[in-house]
Amino acid sequence: MYAGLVVAAAGAGLAKLLPSGPRIRAGTRLMVVGDSLAVGMAPYFACLSKEQKLPFDALAKVSTRIDQWAASQVLAEHVATFKPTLVLVSLGTNDAFMMGDVAAKQRPALAQLIAQLTVGGAELAWIGPPQLAGRPNAGLLTLLKSAIPASNYFASETLPIPRGPDNLHPTAKGYAGWSGAIWQWLSGPPGSGSCGA
Repeated sequence: MYAGLVVAAAGAGLAKLLPSGPRIRAGTRLMVVGDSLAVGMAPYFACLSKEQKLPFDALAKVSTRIDQWAASQVLAEHVATFKPTLVLVSLGTNDAFMMGDVAAKQRPALAQLIAQLTVGGAELAWIGPPQLAGRPNAGLLTLLKSAIPASNYFASETLPIPRGPDNLHPTAKGYAGWSGAIWQWLSGPPGSGSCGA
């Protein structure tokens, strides 16, 4: 799959030099948490993890926000059981559709969620939400970037991710390219693989 994702990433205009992120290495236990965008990326990460013989778990639900996951007992149980060493979070898109000062509303929940995900010593990487046309999410992005080390924040908003008819969710090619770009950010120079996009 990895080779297919890298090719898809190049075709989608996503293969660009990004600052190196947290590293996937031998012994990594990878977990993905998030909203519908995480639902779309999880199969690619699962296949890539399988190729690298890495334990993988995903907990993703459509239309969810930071505050909902921060209060999730199911998430706490997953973290305690799976014991991830690296957690990828894809949240913020639905938060951007909230009314009022989103950053002020979500700041306490964000701190709670980060604490919950890192309680066992896991490293946290945040997959920033992609660019949202017509949505004022600058305050939310500022909040996320202030809470996550720059090296652990994947700036999806800078990438031209192909979108489906709703102009929000990526196409299959978009998910493949986006996932491939994130995996490359986590694992360094591309290798080869067998999972297709």
